[in-house]
Amino acid sequence: MTELIGEHQRITDRTEAHVINTARNDAAYALTMSQRPEVSRDELCRLVAKLAGAVRDVASVADMRGERLNSPAARALEEALRAALGQR
Repeated sequence: MTELIGEHQRITDRTEAHVINTARNDAAYALTMSQRPEVSRDELCRLVAKLAGAVRDVASVADMRGERLNSPAARALEEALRAALGQR
């Protein structure tokens, strides 16, 4: 039984790491694209939708881990995204 719980935890940890890394990559890509004048509003809207999904997934991971997204780092990320999107 302990072995099964350990394997479940390893799978959970890998899944959570994947979700967080994907969100980081999506955020970096979106910020890069937001700086390109040739990117259309449609493309930006799709990026925002993708980011919203990534934020939802990361929030789920944080909830499962009992963490909250009101840390200074989370607020800084929110402000950076708002500033980048407000430039358009």
